[in-house]
Amino acid sequence: MTKNITITGYGVVARELIQLIDQSKDNLLKKYGVEFKVSAIGSSQGMITATEGIDLAMLLKFGTGSSALKQYAKATQQSLLPTRMIGDVLVECSPTNTETGGAGLVYFNEAMDAQMDIVSVAKGALVHSFKEIQQKAKDNKVRIKYSGATAAALPTLDIGEFSLAGTTITKIEGVLNGTSNYILSAMDESQLSFTEALKIAQENGIAESNPKLDVAGFDSAAKILLLTNGLLEKDFSIQDVEITGIENISKTDIELAKQAGKTIKLLAQAVVEKDEVRMEVKPCAIELTHPLAHIHGTNKGIVFETIEMGTICTTGGASHPRGAAAAALKDLINLYRKDML
Repeated sequence: MTKNITITGYGVVARELIQLIDQSKDNLLKKYGVEFKVSAIGSSQGMITATEGIDLAMLLKFGTGSSALKQYAKATQQSLLPTRMIGDVLVECSPTNTETGGAGLVYFNEAMDAQMDIVSVAKGALVHSFKEIQQKAKDNKVRIKYSGATAAALPTLDIGEFSLAGTTITKIEGVLNGTSNYILSAMDESQLSFTEALKIAQENGIAESNPKLDVAGFDSAAKILLLTNGLLEKDFSIQDVEITGIENISKTDIELAKQAGKTIKLLAQAVVEKDEVRMEVKPCAIELTHPLAHIHGTNKGIVFETIEMGTICTTGGASHPRGAAAAALKDLINLYRKDML
């Protein structure tokens, strides 16, 4: 089975996905019975296309972004075209804009109008318009997967959808942002201030030059929102999440937690209370016996509490572009694998 892919947004995650598809094509066909052909890749300045499939090995020589697509277009004697939906499935990797949904929301709607399935790494469209997207997907009989948007390589959504199918989830609690966890770990292990730990994270390429979305808790809030809406069948917005970041955590806070036999983690929580769900992101001092207490560096973790299966926990998950790309590839495989059709 061959499935034709359109990718929107050609940053580092999309490039890693291209590399994974190129490297694993023989194994994907042998193990899962599916071949992925990238037919189009679009950026803010236009799209490259190829009916027979883009030459991925060639494209990988040119880096990322619109400049890479321009170089590929020049090398193959074509012009950048207006971005449009081609093929069977859209992989949405464009920059996140949760205030309006951004270009991602436009691509979502165009793909659904074209009866294309969607795999999304970007969070913007889903955070902004989750209910509308789910309804349109149902109306147009297309499927949407977005595990890469809910903690990248950490299998959060997958556990809730598949491993916990049929259970009653009463609480979702996670360390969902690798950058914030790295900073808190550095503060704890090396007795650093927040500013000192942030600087080290930036020097190591872990934190962005503007790390506000991570350290202010907004990225964690977006992830717990998507998990809550998806797994608990809710229609919340980001305004329904109470958010407190880690910017005001001091060395004294870290030391006091240690003296009490605890450690501070930025926790994202969705708690079911009777018929209501309360969502919150905030730094918490947790006991060292807590399953999320020993997650260090850029690792992440999630705990599900259920009535039927008790407490389920998983930790780890690479916090870098390849991990997010691997999550997107996993979603593609699970849409079309031969043993699931």
